[in-house]
Amino acid sequence: MTTTTPDPISTNTERVLVRSTVTGFEQGIAAVAGLFTAGPIGALASWGTIRGVQGKWTPWFILGVPGAIAINVVNIAALAVITGATSESDTSTYTPPATTEAAPIVYTYEAPTPSLPSYNRSERY
Repeated sequence: MTTTTPDPISTNTERVLVRSTVTGFEQGIAAVAGLFTAGPIGALASWGTIRGVQGKWTPWFILGVPGAIAINVVNIAALAVITGATSESDTSTYTPPATTEAAPIVYTYEAPTPSLPSYNRSERY
């Protein structure tokens, strides 16, 4: 977007004022690229960065590569904390204690005999 503005120093001279802004489509492309490279945090970071560099992709890329690496380190550390991973290597295996008890007795189920009265029963048949 360009507009002309009067020069504050020279009289009867106009200067071209150039404002570079980023479009919504470019913001979306940057956010999707950030999402695929560094997750949801990367999507927010790349969306904000493309706005900060006013739609210029070269500085966005230069800032994004080390930024994605740093964000992924944080993401992996957070995942390790959430899942309870430890830095100690536990190579022991679980062995159940030996029991000397007999196996439990298993009872079989016997259906009860029908003890309800039989109404509407005809003696003819």
